[in-house]
This record gives sequence, C-alpha cells and structure tokens, in this order.
Amino acid sequence: MKHRQLIALVITLIATCAGGLLGCGVRSPEAYSIEISSTAGVCTKHSIANCPFCSPAVIETMGFCAGHGVPEAVCTKCRSDLEAAFRAENDWCNGHGLPESQCEACNPGVLDKWKTPAADVASTQPASSSCAKHEIERCPFCSPAVIEEMGFCTGHGVPEAVCTNCRKDLEGAFRSEGDWCAGHGLPESHCEACNPGTLDKYKPSKAAPAKKTDEWGFAVSPVETPRVRTLPSLTCSTASSVIKLTSVSVVDRVGVVVERVQSGKLRKALEAPATVAYDSRSHARLAPRAAGTIVEVRRYLGDRVEAGEVLIVLDCAALGAAKSDLLQAAARVGLWEKNSKREGVLLEKGLSTARESLEADTHLMESRIALATAEQRLANLGLSREQIATVQGSGEASSLLSITAPFAGVVVGLDVVLGEMASPETPVVGVADTSQMWAIMDLDQSEIRLVERGQLVLLTVEGWTGETLGGRVTWISSEVDRRTRTVKVRAEFENLEGILRANSFGTARIVTRDDEQAVLVPKSAVQWEGCCNVAFEQISPTEFAPRKLRLGYDTGDYYEVLGGLSGGENVVTQGSFVLKTELQKGSIGAGCCEVDHLNK
Repeated sequence: MKHRQLIALVITLIATCAGGLLGCGVRSPEAYSIEISSTAGVCTKHSIANCPFCSPAVIETMGFCAGHGVPEAVCTKCRSDLEAAFRAENDWCNGHGLPESQCEACNPGVLDKWKTPAADVASTQPASSSCAKHEIERCPFCSPAVIEEMGFCTGHGVPEAVCTNCRKDLEGAFRSEGDWCAGHGLPESHCEACNPGTLDKYKPSKAAPAKKTDEWGFAVSPVETPRVRTLPSLTCSTASSVIKLTSVSVVDRVGVVVERVQSGKLRKALEAPATVAYDSRSHARLAPRAAGTIVEVRRYLGDRVEAGEVLIVLDCAALGAAKSDLLQAAARVGLWEKNSKREGVLLEKGLSTARESLEADTHLMESRIALATAEQRLANLGLSREQIATVQGSGEASSLLSITAPFAGVVVGLDVVLGEMASPETPVVGVADTSQMWAIMDLDQSEIRLVERGQLVLLTVEGWTGETLGGRVTWISSEVDRRTRTVKVRAEFENLEGILRANSFGTARIVTRDDEQAVLVPKSAVQWEGCCNVAFEQISPTEFAPRKLRLGYDTGDYYEVLGGLSGGENVVTQGSFVLKTELQKGSIGAGCCEVDHLNK
C-alpha cells in the first residue's frame, strides 16, 4: 500500500504542475523517445521495464494516455505487462480487469486526481466539434492539427489521434476512407503484418536504424515498400493545399492536360506456365490380366469406343485352365450333392452309418469351395458374373481373353501387333475421354495465397494463337516442390473441339480478382510528392487540388484507386510534374503560381 500512496502522491504533484501533462497531447513523439531511452532497465522486483512502482519518475517521463485517462506509465490497457505488477501490489479489480486505484465503477471519483482543471483544459486544448463527414470528435482526417495536439500513444506506437486501440470511434472513419485491414483489425496504414515498415513514419529517431540479423547473426536487408504501395500519411498537410495559376493562358503555357478518372471493370490475374494432361478420372492404360498372345486388334489409335467394347483379344492359356477348373469344380459339386442326399436317405433307413453321411457332406463342402475358387480366378481375369455363368452353363472352355474399354472415349495409346506376347506388367492400350482436360500449373509459393478453388483460369496453348479457353481451379497442392520451390495448381477445361492435347505447353492466367466497377487513374496523373502519392484534381479552370491516393493494382496504363478519388474527377496528366514541383517549392515562376494552404 505504501507504493500506491507514493504513486498517488507523485501523480497528484504532476497533475498540479503548470508544465505538467495536461491534455496528453502536448508532448511530441521525439520527447517520448528521448526521455524513455534514459529510464532504468527491467525492474528486478516486478520484472518489467519502466516500472512505475520502483521508478516513479517514469510516470512524468512517459506522459499521459488521453485514450484511457491515466498516465501512460500506469495504463494497463496500453501496457499489458503491468497487470502482474499491480496484482503483486494487491491493487487489482478482477470484476472489471483494472487496478482498484483506476476502477471508477468500484471507486467513483478515483480518477479525479488526474483530471485537468477546467480553466487549464480550455487553455491547452481547443474546443472540438463533431466532424460531419466522419461523425467523430477531433477528426484526424478533417483536422490534421489534432494529431500534433493529442500527442503520441507510446503503448501502440502511433499518434493518439489515430490510435484505433485507444479510440474505438475511429474504426468507422478509417473504413469510410478505405483504410482498414479486416484480417488484423487495424487500419492498413498501421498494419505491420500486411505492410512491413508502415509505422516507420511515426518513429522520431533520424539515426540510422540498427541492422537486423537472422537467427545465425547474418545481416538481413530490409524490404522496402514500393512507392505505389505506400499508404498516405495522415500527418501530411498536402490535401489542404490548392495550387492556383494566374490565368487560363498560363495553364495552357504550362501544358496542363486533364483526363477524367474512370470507373470500369478491373481484372487481376496471375500468369503461370501450364502443361495440358488427361483427366486422370477418365484416362486408363490397360494391360491383360494374364500373359497371352495377341490374336486380334479390333480398335486402333483415334477410334472412338463405348464402355465395355472389346479392344484387343489374346490367346491366354491361363484363361483356358481356369475355365476347365471351373467346370470340374461344378461337376464335383453336382456329384457330391447327389451322394450327400443319398447318404442321408440311407442313414434314415439304417442302411448307412453316420460316419459315411458326414464324409459325404464334407466332400460336398470341399467341392463347393473349389467351385468358388474357380469362379474367383475367372473374375480376376476380367470375366463378369454373367460370363462366368455362361461358361458354367454351356461348358465353353475357350482360352480367348478380351481387353475391354472401361468407359466411353478415344483410343489414345496402342503398343501391340498381332502375334506379340503381352503380359500384365506392360499396358498395351490406352483410352481417354478427351472432352475434358486438365492444365497443371506451377506457381511461386509467394503467390499461392492469392489462389482459391473455383477461380477462373484463362488458358492459351502453343499452336492456337488467339484461342483462349476458360476453366476453373479444382485443386491446389498441399506441398512445395523441393527443387523448383513452386506449388502445383490444377484447373479443368472443357475440350469439346479437341483444341487441348495432352503434354502440350501453354500459359495460364488465374483470375484472382474480377471487379465490375473499380476506380482507375492514369499513371501519368500520379506523382510522388515526398511522403504520399498524389493526383491533382482540377477544381476550376485555374485551380488544382492535390488528392492523396491509396493505390492498388497496376493494370499497365492505370492504377486502381482504393482511396482519395471516387471516379468522375478531372485530374492532370500532362503537366502534373510541374504542379508537384510547385507544391514542393512554393513558387517556380515570376508570380505564375501560388499555393494556398486551406484550413479544413
């Protein structure tokens, strides 16, 4: 309890100081960085860095958390490592998940010691009004000045004004700006998982960053985000400027040409090499069930066949022997059925013994087993139940074995001639249904996350220039090839016209995105002004306003616009570089241009 009293005393003194932490927004990120770096290391008693219990000075050093109404050093919502320390000090409210010394529900007025007097609040924080566009107080989008006013949230590494962890009302505003990562519950402009390095713009230190190393100690080069992928900076005041040219004649001399921002269809695809193959569910390579001599070839390459149609006939000694065994077994069954019946009658009349009757029944059972074995041998050689019954009924013991088509299709392989020996180890004929074919693609493992089953695939093959077939992704391999480090993807295509041939090569484009309406801006209209991608919208014959852009897919001549333009605006294409220069330098010619910085 002594620690709690000490903390309360220190905090009270800080709150009453004229140069204290009023408003949580007067401290810059640079001040946090410099002061925090000078505090003590990990506290041995509570096992945390910047311990407010053992080093009360950090309470003033770390500043105030406006999002939760307590000093940053004791904010358990921003600093998850504090809970155990507060519990160790017997200062924890299990019902509300807060320290007792901060729980207003259990101790009304406990936070009053951190509240700023009304007069001071009026002098340190400007009165805020609700933003009509985003319906939030102190809107960082419409009033960028609040970003500096509210200070920095050290708990989450972003300015307090745009911290969605502290300000729950911001999510709708970020979503309306098209800046939200649903997968991680953060703005895209704050999501390090999707955009590594995106928070670097908030780091105050200008010193060269320490080199990153891998687990073996080797230096790892940082991955730089391409400029077109860089998200707009919230702290940039570019969007509040307007470039004015003195007259329409100056606009013509500068060479300004405008073009309307389009809204149209956008298709994004991954391109990969592809190999055409038969559908393995309707492709069969057939070999005889037993060795034999080819005596008849009924179907040749390219012939269409129906299911069950005979393709090749062999003279197979094993088939003749199996039929003979079947007939012999059937005859024994008939004989022992009669003998067993006769012995039963004699036993009833006392003219035979039980032993003789039992022997007759045993022989009958053995003969039936031999018959079943003979039937199974014929089934293994490819005969159906009907054919086996025909052999047994007619007594036919021919040694001719037929190879039949398992389904309707085309003969796509034939490797026999009359009189040649064929064995079960070597296929002699192939049948395939070519009305449907597969394309096997090899995709880099870094792109496989964009591919899903059911996506459209456009395939062009060698020898058919201008012909494109459409199919669907039906399978994505669960492993990466050890040699090529690629992942196999399969797509199915209808092939009614026979364009696709097995083992031919082609190029497949997997459509990973197919939007009917997307905002597209010409590439020549996009300029990098130092921290943001911008396009200059013509708002009057002589006035041009820079619009900060969040860019998406590169279509070749256009960029997809995810934020900043909605379609239909007139943007500068030719002459946009001149306007960018004017925006950066303030003036490029004797009074021909001027830049107004508007207060939104």
